[in-house]
Amino acid sequence: MRATGEHGSSSDTVGLGAEAIGAGIARSLALPRALVDANLRAGSALLGFAGQCVHAEAEFLARLFRCRNLEQVSTLHTRFVSAMIGEGGRELTELMAVARENVALIADAAEPAPIARSGS
Repeated sequence: MRATGEHGSSSDTVGLGAEAIGAGIARSLALPRALVDANLRAGSALLGFAGQCVHAEAEFLARLFRCRNLEQVSTLHTRFVSAMIGEGGRELTELMAVARENVALIADAAEPAPIARSGS
């Protein structure tokens, strides 16, 4: 059974059908979901790197405690700083890749869907 309007026309033949409305609602929820996903992906990457840094620093401090002279301290510190610079560069590359993926996902979610009219 079809609901008829003022002039006897069916709601399925004029305007948007139920499927088109459902698709429109789903599409309108895609952008907020993409924004949340992007924040979670970026936050996860940053927190993972922060955890690696804290772990590396804890190892550095444990080794520093075992140093017996200034030369050992200097060598250990130089290695630690070099390793952190290298890891920072690699992590920056990974974060940029996450950022590019996030931008693509958000842009896709923000792209307006074509309006499909039923009965056309």
